[in-house]
Amino acid sequence: MVAPNHFENIELDPKKSDPCSFTFYHMNDILIIHLGAGNHSSDFSSQYKSLLRRSLKQDNLIEASKILEDSSLTNTGYGSSLNILGKVECDASFVINTKVENKRRIGSLSGIDSKHPISTLFDTFTFIEDIYKNDQHELSIPVSLSYPSLKGILPKQNDSINLISEKSQRIYEAYKEKVFEGRIEELKHIISDTIGLIRIVDGNTTIATSSGGNFFKLPGRIGCAAIIGAAIDSINYEDCEISCMCSGNGEQIVKSMLAHEIANKIRNIPSDEYGKCLQEIVYKHSDKFYGGFIVATTSPGKIQILYGHTTESFHFGYRVNDSTRVVLSYSERQGRFTFGEYNHRLSL
Repeated sequence: MVAPNHFENIELDPKKSDPCSFTFYHMNDILIIHLGAGNHSSDFSSQYKSLLRRSLKQDNLIEASKILEDSSLTNTGYGSSLNILGKVECDASFVINTKVENKRRIGSLSGIDSKHPISTLFDTFTFIEDIYKNDQHELSIPVSLSYPSLKGILPKQNDSINLISEKSQRIYEAYKEKVFEGRIEELKHIISDTIGLIRIVDGNTTIATSSGGNFFKLPGRIGCAAIIGAAIDSINYEDCEISCMCSGNGEQIVKSMLAHEIANKIRNIPSDEYGKCLQEIVYKHSDKFYGGFIVATTSPGKIQILYGHTTESFHFGYRVNDSTRVVLSYSERQGRFTFGEYNHRLSL
């Protein structure tokens, strides 16, 4: 069922005596979330576990994302990294695959300065789609937008909300002089990451991601969370759906279009070679690749969850019907590829 590395800290839902025993539902309900690949302090392990558990208890992806974005432990929404001007600019994107209609919807938003970037993302595209629904010229709905450019068009944009946490402000004040002096090397220990969520209900899949990007980024910088195929992607292949979420060094993830590459290649990899082949994919673009990923493969009666990271840590959790698992994965050292997998039965 599981092949974790021995540095992995796993916590099951204490209410469940057997993680492999489920109540089978007519409708499968799956939620997978991650807090990013990076360097998470073990001093906050209990807080990370609590955050993951609270998010996994939510009934829908939006509410689950709000729990993550409200926390100063994550790099999105409140407590995000600050750009070189000391401002918050978040990116977010989504992919929706509907089983019955066999349709795929995508959208991305950059430069978000709201408390809940993923909720803002969906609200924005719902508003835009309603506008285009009545268009008589058959114009295509845009799939990638700049949030600041939409001010004055979108309703309920809040310019006064404070998204800067005390922690983010302290980091900014401590390092800004070094940045202005060109001492970028000293920032390597505050690399930030991207959160992501996958929700699968009876074969209909929604993936969403958001991120504040890296500290001291240039204003207007577009990170992997705003690029479909980089931080998230999903494909259908015969009776199988493959969804992937990635996190880490945004520029490396964008250059490799990592989520797209993994989602497209995983179906051709023998199950006993997952770890080896995924490691090759990750390091193909850079022998100093800094990131991690989660892959969810669903097929009739089964879901398989694979994860890997070269970062010091990768924290995530999932709920498959009535079974919940929280995983705090740690690597022996930065740059070492860490891999694991989980398999669960699904109702047919």
